[in-house]
Amino acid sequence: MDVYMEATLDPHGTAERGTAAVAWFHRALSGPFAELVRQEERAEYGVHTGTSIRQSEGSRRTHINHLGRNRSRLDEELAKSPEWAVTEFYGEDVLARVQCSYFPVEGAWSQFVVALQAGSSRLADAEYCTVLVDFFAQALDELNPVFARIERDFFSDWTNVESTLLRNLDESLPEGREFLRGYAWVTVCPHELATRLGGSAGLKASGAFHRVVPLRQGGVLLQASQTLAGYTDQVMERVFVALAPVLPEGEPHPDPAQPDLRFVPRDAATVR
Repeated sequence: MDVYMEATLDPHGTAERGTAAVAWFHRALSGPFAELVRQEERAEYGVHTGTSIRQSEGSRRTHINHLGRNRSRLDEELAKSPEWAVTEFYGEDVLARVQCSYFPVEGAWSQFVVALQAGSSRLADAEYCTVLVDFFAQALDELNPVFARIERDFFSDWTNVESTLLRNLDESLPEGREFLRGYAWVTVCPHELATRLGGSAGLKASGAFHRVVPLRQGGVLLQASQTLAGYTDQVMERVFVALAPVLPEGEPHPDPAQPDLRFVPRDAATVR
């Protein structure tokens, strides 16, 4: 897979967790995964699905095969606010994944993920990339996320900033409305930080973004370039400069374990 979308909710999020999980899966299955859903229902191209769910009470696990015949059962399980749920589409290998996780011990935050295999031609296709961003904006409109992003070829709970500054999640997540956790092709900045950057108007005026989308319940979605393939180092530099006032200070260092990690090798404090 080559596209990773992640949204993080903290206790300030506006939606109840079970409701948010049902909505996230619904939007993914009717949006980016719609064609895969049809292929599974028609038994085309060897596409299959498998779903695993772990509920909060004890270690009870639920497994669901063939999504097309079991959508209502999936909704019922998601509405119970599971600790973890994932649906995978696979053929010879994994083609796509939609996931939600809940971490009560670490501070009652939730993570929602979509990962998929797009291919290099689609990553350079403006229409396809617009579909991805539209899905993301609609899915986050009612959630008031503390942070969200769309990355290429980088699949990690840690963002680029957290990885290069060695910021642990138990430090970074509680401070998510004080410091921006990272930046990417698409970055969702929470309302508290967007206000410090001049709001939607100020972010548009910066000239750093292809698209600026205010979210209804709080936060601003920032699309750096028209396509994922167009997210060059020069574009990333503009994004970094625009967001530097709300990024944590520190000199970033490469992580040898993550050679594909993309970041600007400058201390955000030097931009202010």
